[in-house]
Amino acid sequence: MSLIYRRRANQPSFTHVINDYFGEIKPFSKRIGKWYFYIPLIIMKTIEWSIYRWYKTPIRRFYGVKGNELIYMITKRCNEKCPKCGIWKTPEPDNEHIDISIFLNCLKMLNENLYQVTITGGEPLLLAEDVLKIAEESRKHEILLLTFTNGVLITEDFLKRYAALNHKLVISIDTIDESKWTDFRGKATFEKVMENIKLSKQYLGRNLQIQSVIASESEKEIDSIQSFCKDLVVLHTTQRYLDFGGVWNNPINTPKTTSNDVACAARKNIIIYPNGDVVKCFDHRRILRAKEPLGNIEKEDIIQILCKKRATEVSKIMKTCNFPCKEMACNVPEIIYN
Repeated sequence: MSLIYRRRANQPSFTHVINDYFGEIKPFSKRIGKWYFYIPLIIMKTIEWSIYRWYKTPIRRFYGVKGNELIYMITKRCNEKCPKCGIWKTPEPDNEHIDISIFLNCLKMLNENLYQVTITGGEPLLLAEDVLKIAEESRKHEILLLTFTNGVLITEDFLKRYAALNHKLVISIDTIDESKWTDFRGKATFEKVMENIKLSKQYLGRNLQIQSVIASESEKEIDSIQSFCKDLVVLHTTQRYLDFGGVWNNPINTPKTTSNDVACAARKNIIIYPNGDVVKCFDHRRILRAKEPLGNIEKEDIIQILCKKRATEVSKIMKTCNFPCKEMACNVPEIIYN
């Protein structure tokens, strides 16, 4: 289903309505396991579709309530040089980085429809004060915040303030073998990160998580990381490697996390780059209709951007696209990190 529907003055055609209905019902029906649940569940899904098709919410007909994730790549800059990632190779210049107040205003406008805000990078803690401002704003609206970090720049002061807001911190590590660490990270920061993981556990408790990327280079490291997390009583999650400019290789035998006929849940995501550009997913430009950003929150209202016809069309395309990025954790929102 499209994230936002057109206004009464420009109602979609009958064909558009039919295609939209079957585009929502068809993948849903394939997930019904018991034949005797088929008709009741299809009826219930039809009722739900009808409500969201024509009911106008106060903030312009978003699909559902608390159904979207706002993801902010706060910076492309990074203090490490991990070979798995190519983002650090193209840091944004100062004049291409929006002021934090612009993002906070965006968060305020969207808050009724967000179940989660995620901050990623680059390395977010290069802008630790901005991260804390986002954490404070998210808490005002009772929205969970996830911050992904390489763990090097964590400080006790940051942890005290972040922990008080009851948000989650995810530290990325792909080995706990000190002899391999520098090859994996590009810098000899093993001792610092291990120290900061233990400090984070002290302040955050269950709100600390560790995530690893499964690639050909790292898959033999996963068992030892899991044992490390088990001893520390920290949740460990994994993300299948995808090429976003790094030089690692895809794991050969890792099973897919999603099937081809499951609609890409990332179509409900709202992603913002450091310069304010808005896209639907980090692999947005694979979609022909999405070669350019949907808009920029420094120049336009976020609601206006999401109400554009092209934004609706891109969301619809993402129901049937089957690009490698579909394997990312954002395709199963509200499951991995809760």
